[in-house]
Amino acid sequence: MEGAESIAVGAMGSVIPKLGALLKEEHKLTKEARGKIMLLIKDLEGLQLFLRRMFEVEDPDIQMKLMARNIRELSYDLEDSVDEFLIRAEKGELGLNPRGLKRMINKITRAQRQHGIASQIHQLQARVNEVSERRKRYMIDEAVSTASSSEAVSMPMVVVDPRLYTDASSTLVGLDRPREEITKRLMVEDESESALQLCVVCIVGMGGIGKTTLANQVYQTMASEFDCRAWVAVSHHPNIKRILRDILGQIQQVNLNEYQDTMDERLLIDAIRSALQDKRYLLVVDDIWSVSTWEIIKCALPLNSLGCRIITTTRILDIAESCCSHRNSFIYSVKPLSVMNSRVLFYRRIFGSESCCPSDLVEVSDRILRKCSGLPLAITIISSLLASKPCLREEWMKVLYSIDDTLERSGYEGTRRIIFLCYHDLPIHLKTCLLYLGIFPEDYVIDHDSIVRRWIAEGFIPGMQGKTAEEVGGSYFNELINRGMIQPICDSYDGKPGSCRIHDVILDLIISKSVEENFITLLGYESVGPKLSRKVRRLSIKDTNEDKCIPEMMDQSHIRSLSIFGRVGARFSFRNFISLRVLDLEGCKDLNNHNIMNIVGLHQLRYLNIRDTSISILPDQIGLLKFLTLLDLRNTQLQELPVSIVQLRRLAYLLCDIMIFPEGIEKMEALSCLSEVDISQSKISVVEELGNLSELRKLVIWQYRDMESDNTMRYERLASSLCRLYKLQSLCIHGNYGSVDFLDHVYPPLHELQRFQLNKRCFLRRIPEWFRSLSNLIYVCIDVEEVKNEDLQLLSDLPSLCYLSLSSISITAKELVIRQNAFPSLHEFHLDSAWSNLTFEPEAMPKLEKLVLSFCFLADKTRDFDFSIGRLIRLKKFCATIHAKSADASQINAVESAIRFAADSHPNRPIVDVITLPEHGGDEKLEENVEDETMTVDK
Repeated sequence: MEGAESIAVGAMGSVIPKLGALLKEEHKLTKEARGKIMLLIKDLEGLQLFLRRMFEVEDPDIQMKLMARNIRELSYDLEDSVDEFLIRAEKGELGLNPRGLKRMINKITRAQRQHGIASQIHQLQARVNEVSERRKRYMIDEAVSTASSSEAVSMPMVVVDPRLYTDASSTLVGLDRPREEITKRLMVEDESESALQLCVVCIVGMGGIGKTTLANQVYQTMASEFDCRAWVAVSHHPNIKRILRDILGQIQQVNLNEYQDTMDERLLIDAIRSALQDKRYLLVVDDIWSVSTWEIIKCALPLNSLGCRIITTTRILDIAESCCSHRNSFIYSVKPLSVMNSRVLFYRRIFGSESCCPSDLVEVSDRILRKCSGLPLAITIISSLLASKPCLREEWMKVLYSIDDTLERSGYEGTRRIIFLCYHDLPIHLKTCLLYLGIFPEDYVIDHDSIVRRWIAEGFIPGMQGKTAEEVGGSYFNELINRGMIQPICDSYDGKPGSCRIHDVILDLIISKSVEENFITLLGYESVGPKLSRKVRRLSIKDTNEDKCIPEMMDQSHIRSLSIFGRVGARFSFRNFISLRVLDLEGCKDLNNHNIMNIVGLHQLRYLNIRDTSISILPDQIGLLKFLTLLDLRNTQLQELPVSIVQLRRLAYLLCDIMIFPEGIEKMEALSCLSEVDISQSKISVVEELGNLSELRKLVIWQYRDMESDNTMRYERLASSLCRLYKLQSLCIHGNYGSVDFLDHVYPPLHELQRFQLNKRCFLRRIPEWFRSLSNLIYVCIDVEEVKNEDLQLLSDLPSLCYLSLSSISITAKELVIRQNAFPSLHEFHLDSAWSNLTFEPEAMPKLEKLVLSFCFLADKTRDFDFSIGRLIRLKKFCATIHAKSADASQINAVESAIRFAADSHPNRPIVDVITLPEHGGDEKLEENVEDETMTVDK
């Protein structure tokens, strides 16, 4: 795993190759300097080996810990010095245009650089020698080699273990009866006064026993019965304003970030009460740690006698009693899993079935399970550990003996010991990525793409032959899920986790280990106090104000990573963060243009995220950040990009809102993800240059006008550019009302395309013929001007298509029949049109799990609302939106009843969600375009 930083070896993995790079001829070092560098590399390789072996020792003594910490600190200082050399080398070739002075200035610059390198190498070598001598003096190498001699090995690419996502999901074992008991007591069976009173249930139990999972199951079962619903996580140190804002945003279905500084708690409470006053609502308040928090949230919830329901969870009985003080409420105490259910959960995670355990492992399995005390978290984590090992009795016995026998008497402490055991079993690179997650606040939803890109910027992801860094980082993310260390959030069409959370019991371990190793430093976290005597390398700041953002005694010059969650402060400056590589200011609403004006002096910066801030101007000299690989400018006030941005040759991710791009974008050869390019207003030369971005994999573009004569050339050039993007995997086109017929001229086809999306009133007159060859296409979201049989036939043949969203106004068929085996891989289907007579033949869409229909109710043309969904053998959720401008209440009730009856008759009993909208602006046009013919879609 050479070339990567880690919790074990610090920056050794990256600094050694960088020192090697200094030996290249282009730096023209003296013979003496080259010799010293070679000697330094040899010594550092020995120190790196020591660090690797020491880190595998489960409980090293204090002397070994201190030595390892000192070596890691040395590695960071070494890398800072080497990076400074490399920057100076690059700067030395800039601005030397006068012919007569160029050679002389180059010689002077090289001489000055050589002198600086030689003197600093001498100092660094002295520090390395001192550390090496101490190793020998205390015989630390012998102690380490005795304790462990194994080497870190490269990990193959990993996908999420399918055993985590079987129909008999491991997380649902033993929940059927508790879910039914709670649901039965919460359901409104009649319209009596007592049934319509507010009812609160509090699910109480120790950490890791499954309270949140149970609450989620009840929530999913009942959600469709309510006018509005919301789910909020409270955590040990809650931000009340954020919680209230989340509730208001969910019940109003809007993003309230822009109001976070203008609405105080009182205003938010009033707004929530007003929104819920005449609504039947369902609210989950998860993980309450204090009565005062519940009392504040309760103030926002009106008692309206409409059958509202509230579900809370807590570990503390006193809080449960406070939540359930209302006369129509009750406490539900979660019990540990039975012996039988513990076995089921354990065996399913390891073998995929509860009946596949080899006979020689049954006895040791039961002994391991006794130590888990029926706690689902403990069982899931220990089974995930065993699933990564050979199914051999001796391997399982090692795990058994690693768990202290006394822990059987204390379920919670036993869980903590099991988590530590599984953490220690992780390879170094996974430990590093896991501990880095400690920078995020409790209950934070961690986005998959964002965290992978941060790992890359931090230097945790090594090069791997034939794989991109993002693919390797995604593999690490999947392996942490498989090991049970992070909890996946799967809200996408393909079931793949787009984000994750960390269980608070696991987060406690992460923070403890990270702080102990000086891997991260936390400010503003009540449970953790920073050790300011140490050099701070990675700093996370939460909920601070400008008066105490960073203590004066903290040396900012060594900080390599800075993440701020909350406020920055009007006078905050980044001038002194000279070693900074990662700067994440997402959501810091008080961030102003002055704060970031001096970031151009942060020459080591790799990652800059100012998303969701009020920034309106970037520094003109942003191009000086030569090492920048990610720049996230989404949802800011920026109107234009500085011309110098095209000098960012290493930039791989440029994410912004609709933006006119300057000429010279073709110089940004490393770009892999680019959004959002305003095609209509950028110069035609920019459109042409897009085709030269040979590494581009994701592209988002905007168009504002229909294809008029003056734009024909622009779109011809765009089609030509798209043809040259051979690695493009995702193409998204936004804009106002207008066709995108230029896509007909894209040839050769984009064979690597996996995702195609049209938004904001862009439409196709027909689906391009070259779509037929897109065997990798998995996601399609399009608006078609006129749906034709051949268009749908083309889509139904795509072998990998998992998600299809199809919208249309103009209709050429009264009935849509989807034939046997059509859409063989489709998991989710959205249809927004005038169709209400949709029919599925047996075995059509054999993998479909979610069906979403939006249609206009036309009383004189609609026949029934069965939709033949009983033939969709894997259907789990059915959502219908009815535009009912011309229908009366009895007709709408009949439609809703027919839909719910069809779902209730389905063997899977899918979740049903029906929404009725009184208006639909296009009803008349829709009605005019429905013809008397039947459309069929065959395989």
